[in-house]
Amino acid sequence: MKGVRGIINPEDINSNNQDDLQLKSTGRLFMNYISKIVVGLYSYLQDHDDKEIEALFSNAIDVFNALGSWVYGGCSPKIVYPNLQLFVNKANISTTENFSHLLDYINWIGNGLYKLLEENQWIEDHYYESFTLKQSNDVTTGLLFMWRLGWLIENMKDISKENNAPTLLQSCEIFNNLFDAFGGWIYNQEGLINITRSFHEFKKIFEAKFDPAYNELLEETKNTKENIAKFLQRLK
Repeated sequence: MKGVRGIINPEDINSNNQDDLQLKSTGRLFMNYISKIVVGLYSYLQDHDDKEIEALFSNAIDVFNALGSWVYGGCSPKIVYPNLQLFVNKANISTTENFSHLLDYINWIGNGLYKLLEENQWIEDHYYESFTLKQSNDVTTGLLFMWRLGWLIENMKDISKENNAPTLLQSCEIFNNLFDAFGGWIYNQEGLINITRSFHEFKKIFEAKFDPAYNELLEETKNTKENIAKFLQRLK
């Protein structure tokens, strides 16, 4: 896979010395990255009737679900590579205009995830392992929340770098905990109690003081908070 933006931070992928829990934490990091891609593709499709990008959107979801089935669901991490390879290859033969900014990001993520899989000998071109997501509107909504949370996490990091604004580590942890709670519910059939507990903490992030550079992101976060609250209320 070709390099565009360099490799992932070595601190994130020093996989040779990581145990299973640390590796899955790195897998979760890539789920955040893929979330940003999924949201980007979805946003593009809101303004364009593009069958090619629609298919690519589906491929990105397959990568996300493969990662989720490993990180949360107990499947082999070898399930990731065939989906990743298909997604990155299709992205690079896309003829869609105004897509280069997202393509650069896709190749950057593809490089980093490939490196993780290669270093751990998790690459098999035709590896197959079935995993089943419960087909329901609630699970689909849960996935939407995971993508949105991953998007928020990565944009928080980007804002911090671009504006030299401090990232509140506690807030990042709270975002990640809620992301994990949804992951456990979707991919491992865990109960809603973990989501409810994590959401209780998630609501507290608005008590913290943020740099003004985060104002727009906080508005998006408030919208996400309100939508999750409605979702949980409906499921009671």
